[in-house]
Amino acid sequence: MKLLFISHYSGVYGAAKSMLSLILDLRDRYGVDSIVLLPTDGPLCDELRSNNIKYYISHYYWWVNDNKGVFQWLLNKRKQLLNFYRLKRILRILEGDNIDIVYSNSVTINIGMFIANKLNVSHVWHFRESLVQFNLSLSLSLSLSKYLLRQSTNKAYIMISDYMMDFYKSYLPEDRMKRIYNGISLPETVCRKNPNVLLESLKIACVGVLSDQKNQLELLRAVNLLKDKNKYIEVYLIGTSKTEYQAILTDYVLKNSLENNIHFIGHVDNVWSILKSMNIGVVCARDEAFGRTTIEFMLMKMPIIVSNSGANPELINNDFGKIYELGNCQQLANTIEYYYDNPNILHEEGEIAYKHVIKNFSREQNTDNIYNLLTTLKQ
Repeated sequence: MKLLFISHYSGVYGAAKSMLSLILDLRDRYGVDSIVLLPTDGPLCDELRSNNIKYYISHYYWWVNDNKGVFQWLLNKRKQLLNFYRLKRILRILEGDNIDIVYSNSVTINIGMFIANKLNVSHVWHFRESLVQFNLSLSLSLSLSKYLLRQSTNKAYIMISDYMMDFYKSYLPEDRMKRIYNGISLPETVCRKNPNVLLESLKIACVGVLSDQKNQLELLRAVNLLKDKNKYIEVYLIGTSKTEYQAILTDYVLKNSLENNIHFIGHVDNVWSILKSMNIGVVCARDEAFGRTTIEFMLMKMPIIVSNSGANPELINNDFGKIYELGNCQQLANTIEYYYDNPNILHEEGEIAYKHVIKNFSREQNTDNIYNLLTTLKQ
């Protein structure tokens, strides 16, 4: 079986990491050969080369936009027309590759269904984002978009959570939708966190792009509510930032004298090196489609606090984590305080979290489910 994976970007973030992990596991355990199509050069190319994965670069556009006025609306219509012209070039590049299945790695791109249609093969569409998550909308009219989404070329739609199943059920034929959770494994070179770390302070990890959607300001406000209770709490914000939101967070830290409590780490290639010294993980994001960082926290044996938005609540349970109401900073503060006052439960809940993730969100389980689906679609 030979797959053509289509990526919507060339960076190495959550969706690309999941795709790369799937490609490697399909190759190593099932002998599946994969090629990747990218819109531009970028860091993902380095990862593909280092893992001996064949790839092509040929520019194509997204079919979603972020609603920036009439000019942007017209521009996105033009981009869809350009995709049709560029389709011929992509097909020439793929000549001789004998593709069996085209696999689009994101809802943000629709070029894959047109490639699959021209090659007369099945198209699998992996929906890793909800449109509201990033304030996106489809470039084409809703009726035309639904018509394209429901084409028979699209043999299967993989949803990464029950939340996503519910979000897209009005767009897609439900008999072709399948929920398959993302799978993440701990690198063999990483040691899980030491459960006996002395609790001189409660160290909180918050991983992800600093943005309004990830909602880190809510965590800062919760920590500020605890500032006068003589509880030493440190937050480590790990991830790249959007400039305007970074300024909002920095301004809040300075105005409330939280410099000793809040640490801006920025992007790190090896997030595990930081997580191994953390005590709990917090996810304040709204409309999260899955939550890769939530799984990473579990793998490092950490209790987790998540907002009740998107897929967050379906990933954890009360045996090893807590759910708070999105926007309720006081409830979040109370939950953080609970872990600060009961450090003995950190190890216990961390162990339960690890067992839960191995049972429900392993890389191997994810690959097995997707491979079984692919074998039913190969023409």
